[in-house]
Amino acid sequence: MQFRMGNAGPSAGIGCGGIVFILGLILVSPVGEWLIKGIGWLLIIMGVFILASAIYLWMKGPRQKGPFV
Repeated sequence: MQFRMGNAGPSAGIGCGGIVFILGLILVSPVGEWLIKGIGWLLIIMGVFILASAIYLWMKGPRQKGPFV
């Protein structure tokens, strides 16, 4: 089965393989470790913010529209 790549030819596969190779080197290096830890800390901070917002909105309760609602 062949995929039609238009005018890209074999250079598209070489470029894609090169990008995957470079990303692999970045993730294996200390920079990759820093990057993954940074993403992890960012997700932790976002989770705490969302959790605090949800607790605040839950404790605040629904708004009442009138005195007899």
